[in-house]
Amino acid sequence: MSDLRLAALAALVLVGLTFLAGVRVAFERPKGRHRYRASRVSGAILAAEVAAVAAAPVPPGRGSAALGVLAGALALFVWAAWTNRGRKLGLAFAGAVPAHVQSSGPYGLVRHPFYTSYLLAFLGGALAAGTPWLVPVVLAGGLTYWRAARDEERAFERSPLADAYRRYAAGVGMFLPRLWPRYGSTSGEAAPASSRSPEGNAG
Repeated sequence: MSDLRLAALAALVLVGLTFLAGVRVAFERPKGRHRYRASRVSGAILAAEVAAVAAAPVPPGRGSAALGVLAGALALFVWAAWTNRGRKLGLAFAGAVPAHVQSSGPYGLVRHPFYTSYLLAFLGGALAAGTPWLVPVVLAGGLTYWRAARDEERAFERSPLADAYRRYAAGVGMFLPRLWPRYGSTSGEAAPASSRSPEGNAG
């Protein structure tokens, strides 16, 4: 293979293995039956992107941009995992009851840094492949993690942490950094943060 196919494939495999290790190491196995729905979706998307990248040349310009996005995804994932070191988080769609509001580290930029890292990885793989049929695949991944984030935030709304999380969410975007807080946000009065509790805003 010439061009940047090998580099893009290596980056996708590295990101995928890191995500897999993160699920096994940084996240708590839920009690009862859990289908690992989000993890299966991520694995399927990354596998499809690997196949697409392997099938066609990756021009240097597009490949360099894709590698940058994948590097950002990996860095954000590792940062989020480090911020939550000490105790494991709940998996997506596990229905964990929130025990704290995490607002330190990457959670000061986005409310769901793990999910954002997955979405960046999907985007980076699709950019490397440059294949139109991957667009609906990536959108399906985005919908999956949007639903996971929405479910987790609804759990906060039903918990004693509802007011604290509302203040936090007013100043921090779900998947993208918020350039300015929503009206009524009390920036500088962040909700109590903890990097040790396993059942906070896990995304």
